[in-house]
Amino acid sequence: MAVSTCNKTIVQHPIWLDGHEIYCDDAKLLNHLTHELKYNKNDAARIIQQITVHLKHSLLYFWSLAAQTMGTEAIRVLLHSIEHSQLMYMLSYQDVYGYTALNVCADSGNNEVIKIILDSVSEEECYQLLSITDYRGWTPLHQSCSRGAAESVRVMLNYINQDMRYSLLQTRSNGGDTPLHRASDDDHTDVMKEIHESVTQTQWINLLQMKGYEEITVLHSAAYGNNQSCIDTIRDSVSDEEWLQLVSTPLPEYNELYHNDDRYQRAVDRIDEMRAATRVKSVLQTTNNSGMFFSKQEPLWILPKFSYECFCVSGSKYVLSRRLDL
Repeated sequence: MAVSTCNKTIVQHPIWLDGHEIYCDDAKLLNHLTHELKYNKNDAARIIQQITVHLKHSLLYFWSLAAQTMGTEAIRVLLHSIEHSQLMYMLSYQDVYGYTALNVCADSGNNEVIKIILDSVSEEECYQLLSITDYRGWTPLHQSCSRGAAESVRVMLNYINQDMRYSLLQTRSNGGDTPLHRASDDDHTDVMKEIHESVTQTQWINLLQMKGYEEITVLHSAAYGNNQSCIDTIRDSVSDEEWLQLVSTPLPEYNELYHNDDRYQRAVDRIDEMRAATRVKSVLQTTNNSGMFFSKQEPLWILPKFSYECFCVSGSKYVLSRRLDL
């Protein structure tokens, strides 16, 4: 895209910004591609065409189109050909929905462009870009967790250190949800496992206990959605003592404004059953660690809350029908 001689004299890089507009000196970019990046002239011309066709759009709409239609090679050249402070401005710029380039890529699941963007900046700048929130208070990580894009989640978390990851994973949206809440609410177990592997066990437990929308924890969220696979994933990731701690966290009291459907009562029932089952298992393991009590061929701790309470109140003797290592 040709520009005035006046503009050409004040820039040092082939691509630069002027307000919300993106400009390119075609001749300078061609020289940059052929001499510094070692492209042949035909490939350089192809890349320049891919870049300049998108420059008719201001930053307001640029990434929503470029991240989906511009080739990854052209995007890499674009980011390599702009002065670094302007690069950060370009990558931090938010459209009318508060979306940055990373939000757009997370929304479309474009992992390659996410890698190219994060490769172009320092670790601290990666964290800065990943922390920007959209109109909902969602970070790009919230977006990827909600979509179930486990690979995108892995890529984002691998570009920052342990402390940065933990801080980013604690970011709450306008509604209060963390990225882990989004994964649990939408039943994305692969994403939950990626997050678990990226943090310490103490951090993992703290994330599971954080309160989100309607003041519910991640386990509560899985119970609300009747997402058994997420419940199982959480159970498999913690010790017996940690599990008891999680199921002992009470659901918030009924609020007619928020709890106006049957999901609230279902969540209450599920949490109560898990809590009862865990307590019975704990009692049995403590009092008889060589076997388990069975009633009607079922392990006692999978009985519903009512049966558990009857057992506790009446002190009935259940037949030890099988011996198992616990």
